[in-house]
Amino acid sequence: MRVEKSAPTVFTALEDGTGVLLNLETLFYYSLNKTGVALWQEIEQGGNSDVESLAAAICKRFDVDERAARQEITAFITNLAELKIVRIV
Repeated sequence: MRVEKSAPTVFTALEDGTGVLLNLETLFYYSLNKTGVALWQEIEQGGNSDVESLAAAICKRFDVDERAARQEITAFITNLAELKIVRIV
């Protein structure tokens, strides 16, 4: 499962390290904590945006169990896909 940013989605970083995503077509928005911001930045960069590579990047950056990271990332991606902020390809 690979994840791509939906074209009409914009990201705004906030001063406290969190952020907000907004789909300009649906007007759905999603607030991100610091981990969510790190994940979004990985997705935005393109590259290998699959659950495994996203989990590896998050585990490298934060002290988190890889299995737990994969589960949380899958739930995160599913939520974003439902809001049409990302596409699963």
